[in-house]
Amino acid sequence: MAQAFTYQQRLEQLKQHINSSQTKKNIRIEKGTTSNLFRYQGQKLKRATKLPLKEFNHVLTINKENLTLEVEGLTTYGQIVAEILPQGFLPTVTPELKHITVGGAIVGVGIESSSYRYGFVHDGLVEADVLLPNGTVVTCTADNEYSDLFHGLPNSYGTLGYILKAKIELIPAKPHVKINHTRFTWVRSYLWAMKKAVRQRRSDFIEGLFYNKSEFYLTETYFVDEVPYLDDIYQDIYYKVAREKSEMFLPTEQYIFRYDPDWFWNIPEVGISQIFRKYAPKSLRNSGVYNRYSTWKRRILSFLPSVGNTKEQLIQDWEVPWDKAATLVKFALNYVDLNDKPWVALPIISPKSSTLYPVRARRTYFNLGSYCLTEKPKEDVDYYYTKIMDNECFRLSGRKMLYSSTFIDKRRFNHLYNGTAYQALKEKYDPNSLTLTLFEKAVENK
Repeated sequence: MAQAFTYQQRLEQLKQHINSSQTKKNIRIEKGTTSNLFRYQGQKLKRATKLPLKEFNHVLTINKENLTLEVEGLTTYGQIVAEILPQGFLPTVTPELKHITVGGAIVGVGIESSSYRYGFVHDGLVEADVLLPNGTVVTCTADNEYSDLFHGLPNSYGTLGYILKAKIELIPAKPHVKINHTRFTWVRSYLWAMKKAVRQRRSDFIEGLFYNKSEFYLTETYFVDEVPYLDDIYQDIYYKVAREKSEMFLPTEQYIFRYDPDWFWNIPEVGISQIFRKYAPKSLRNSGVYNRYSTWKRRILSFLPSVGNTKEQLIQDWEVPWDKAATLVKFALNYVDLNDKPWVALPIISPKSSTLYPVRARRTYFNLGSYCLTEKPKEDVDYYYTKIMDNECFRLSGRKMLYSSTFIDKRRFNHLYNGTAYQALKEKYDPNSLTLTLFEKAVENK
């Protein structure tokens, strides 16, 4: 954790930069990591005032007695796990992609297979230093004078301020995990078994993969000290091994980031990509490299004549109350074709409710995720699968995460994401509208 400059020194440098700059609208952050936002139609770029926050990327202090970690907002989970897992700890919820930052996962909505125990990423937040749009830095907790901001940070996506430092909760961790995959052929028996595993709370992690109406996999994972052998996600693609083997053993770090080397299942499995997978160093086998490559490819293709691309992104997460899970799964399998790529299922129980992502506390939710390209089902309708899945999710009293594109009007958006409370927070913490609104950022792609 040794650093050339301390957090306080970086903070003073930032304040000096802000004081010497003219305050302008459309404030955005300058960071050293790739974005984890997926806007299908691309971002409508406008001239922006860039805040140099990329140096706020350090693991600061670990408190082993209180099980907390102080970390700067632009620190990636790859950095955090590399620093604290050897000491026997992990964040309560660690997103599965290494390049996701702790600040981004808090102001976005982050989940993982420990979410049935600990809820969302933001449920593990204890305290945050937040840079407000006007340049002021405030420290917010659940019960201090900025408690409204604390509870309003999740799902605000930086439109109320940027996290410079966070104190987050930790859990004890062991060096290895044992993974059990159980196959089911009926959706209701699958969901019943998953709910039973949630109630029993024997597993450290629970998730599921499924492919079609008769192929469902429940995955229960346990921390262990010793293993008889080790699988390797850098040699074998995790989701394919999970389909073939009922039992796996992995280093804990590989399990946490099991989808990172292949960005779930988006790296092609033939040709040059297969050679890359076999021989590339691990430093290049990560989601950040894939994101940079994808961005570069999109920019190149944007200058070429359109040749009628028949593929579309379907990179989304939807959440519904557990009693609606079977309905959502059946709808997805009936109306969406992932071309034999899996859906991801997660149980989530949040210990508390946040202002802008209003799911009920201590209620079990079912998260359904899709992370791939699909064949365009209707030539004359863009992003058809996203639109019908959104509508079904909302019909079932669910919510979707806003890291990816959504296509709803402002009235419905405000109804789903507590627009009245958001407006009050916006007027209090950004009265001069120096940053975008949540609707502008999430729906209008600004």
